Amino acid sequence: MGAYNVRTLTYKYQTQVRFFKKPIEYDKKKVRANERKKKTEEERTQFDIDLSIRQSMHRTKDKIWNICLANDWEYFVTFTFNPKIVNSKDYDDCVTKFHGWLDNAKKICCSDLKYVIVPEFHADKEKFHFHALMSNLGSLQLIDSGRRKDKGTKIIYNIGNYRLGFSTAIPVSQNSDSQGKIVGYMLKYITKDLATLTQGKKRYWYSRNTCEKPVIDSYLIENDKLHDFIEALENDKSYRKTVDMPFSDNELKIYNFDTN
Repeated sequence: MGAYNVRTLTYKYQTQVRFFKKPIEYDKKKVRANERKKKTEEERTQFDIDLSIRQSMHRTKDKIWNICLANDWEYFVTFTFNPKIVNSKDYDDCVTKFHGWLDNAKKICCSDLKYVIVPEFHADKEKFHFHALMSNLGSLQLIDSGRRKDKGTKIIYNIGNYRLGFSTAIPVSQNSDSQGKIVGYMLKYITKDLATLTQGKKRYWYSRNTCEKPVIDSYLIENDKLHDFIEALENDKSYRKTVDMPFSDNELKIYNFDTN
């Protein structure tokens, strides 16, 4: 049986250290997951359903966070859908037609395209559109829209090759602060409404052959040494957060450190 109470994740511009009040034991986690799967739909309570959605949201956000921060990004891109071409109220239709366009774009314009894509469920509770972080756009047509962002310092482009609807592509600054903020912006789209509507379906996509992943190391440190370790990190941190984990009777402390 393996266990850890400290985990480090090394990203492109920062390192994150996670401290767990109680050790995470691998086997117990698997047993709890298997026990949940044994329940039938009739046996599941509203508490079980809500817990499943929250845990699914957490896993999705954590995976998006890890992939996004492990890579450099050049553009923040938004893709909308023309209702005459795509049924923007049908998640499956949006996914199918968008991925058809994406596959063709990679074949024709940008075989090395790097991307992470997440859906957003509109405030009108009806339609979907997609957001992406992208790099290596190759010969995708970036057309100056005539609009500017950040006090005129950034050009807002349209992607001429995208014909399923409207698109914008905004350059992303290559530094820890800018990349971190834009990743946080992406995570806001993973809401309870979205998680409920997309149960059993993918909520994000990334280019597996071009995206890097963070280096993850896990440790089991004795409690008396753990306190000294945390104290030593206090002065160098760029960010700190404490997360209560009531369903596992645990607590998580997160420390971020800039490395660029």
